[in-house]
Amino acid sequence: MTAPRTPLGAWPEWMRAETAAAFVDERSVETFRRRVGTLYPEPTRIAGMGDRWLRADLESAVAAAAGRAPADAADII
Repeated sequence: MTAPRTPLGAWPEWMRAETAAAFVDERSVETFRRRVGTLYPEPTRIAGMGDRWLRADLESAVAAAAGRAPADAADII
């Protein structure tokens, strides 16, 4: 089991599986990957970089799982 690492500083806009797993506080990268397509969104495949998850998509998935509507910029302003 590979434990995800929490990056120092701000979370990046695009995340590798390891970073995305830490962002959503999964126990391991393997657990995160098993939940992709059900709880978490499918990644975007970027040529030369591989699979990447967009931070906003992960935030929306977490909000939906909690039964909350994701924050909209209009709600914040």
